[in-house]
Amino acid sequence: MKKVASIHRTGLHICTYSGYKLNEDKGFIVLAGDVFDVPVRKDIIHHVVRWELAKRQQGTHSTKTISEVSGTGRKPWNQKGTGRARHGTLRGPQFRGGCVMHGPRPRSHAIKMNKQVRRLGLKIALTARAAEGKLLVFDDLALPMHKTKNIVNYYNQMENTKKVLVVEGGPIDEKLKQATQNLHYVNILPSIGLNVYSILLHDTLVMSRDAVNKIVERMHTPINR
Repeated sequence: MKKVASIHRTGLHICTYSGYKLNEDKGFIVLAGDVFDVPVRKDIIHHVVRWELAKRQQGTHSTKTISEVSGTGRKPWNQKGTGRARHGTLRGPQFRGGCVMHGPRPRSHAIKMNKQVRRLGLKIALTARAAEGKLLVFDDLALPMHKTKNIVNYYNQMENTKKVLVVEGGPIDEKLKQATQNLHYVNILPSIGLNVYSILLHDTLVMSRDAVNKIVERMHTPINR
């Protein structure tokens, strides 16, 4: 089987395919150099992945304070004369069923990151996959039928591939979704949801021509401050 992708650094061209036939290329597509050919910086990738994972944390963990714990507000026993320690309520943290002091409360785990750095992280991740020859561009990702065995056959044609991320330009094709939903090594994302962490989780990136155009357009859109 011939090489599935070839990149020329001078013009940054990459093979395009049609009909999921990896042994039949359909010419070349010119990729924007400022998106798919930027210097790779691991520190930027690290910061962006940290930011993405922090945003995903739900932050719904919660413990009850002394005002939220159910129970009586009566003083359990007299202040003096019993020989026991003085207490004003049974809802304190030292009693069974009492409150939790300084426990976790619902909050956002998100950290701040400049939009320029987020955008640069995505460019670096795309550059890394293109440089490794792990970026495949198809004219169209629509399937004629929703058979999982077809996707398995296409997957078996890919060399040194463990997990594949398929990126669609617009709404995900229903037949493609049905054909891949039982495959743990194939995942689908719309171009608007493409992120650095998902790219790093998959060693091969499959994109439609429309997805490439939308990603480039997204990277060239001026940042609103």
